[in-house]
Amino acid sequence: MDIKALSTGTSYFQFSCASCRGNQHEYLVEQIVTDETIKIQKYGERPRKKLERDPLLQNLFSHDSDCYEKAIVCISNGYGIAAFAYMRRIIERNINELLDLIQEDISSTEIESPIIANLAKLRPESKMSDKISIANQALPEYLIPEGLNPLGRLYKVLSEGVHSYDDGECLNRAKTIQACIKFMISELAARKKNRDSFKSLIGGL
Repeated sequence: MDIKALSTGTSYFQFSCASCRGNQHEYLVEQIVTDETIKIQKYGERPRKKLERDPLLQNLFSHDSDCYEKAIVCISNGYGIAAFAYMRRIIERNINELLDLIQEDISSTEIESPIIANLAKLRPESKMSDKISIANQALPEYLIPEGLNPLGRLYKVLSEGVHSYDDGECLNRAKTIQACIKFMISELAARKKNRDSFKSLIGGL
């Protein structure tokens, strides 16, 4: 391309692989030029950057994939407050699936547990606070490190953070919250898988 003096405005760049010439990347850039500084910001890219998605969370949130996709995009682009809002909605919409995993885990060892009866009383339209309270009572000890209240803590941070934290704080916490949710789901799912496998082995004796 012709080399011109850089001035305030927008620019278009295209780069091709030096070997195959087939793989190309295109960028749109805005630049603000003054006598003292040059500020450059990319505002377009093709092909789009591939975003990493967790298969376990994708499977759990399959009925709410739109919100999960938007949360991933917001985290990838540094929109922490928006990511918080989507993640809170994800928990609200998918709490029943998590409760089902917890109930199945308890039922495997405590058939007469009062918590199972409480879980059975919850309905889709039950208040979120009631679902969080019952879920926290039902969580196995290995998901309650040193007595911490994981689900209650997650939901409280998501609810208050939208109004209290700046974008950077929300972004950092959103990544941590995603990791916490993945840990809880993976632990419950792994126990279910191992339990079913063990049951099959015993049945085959």
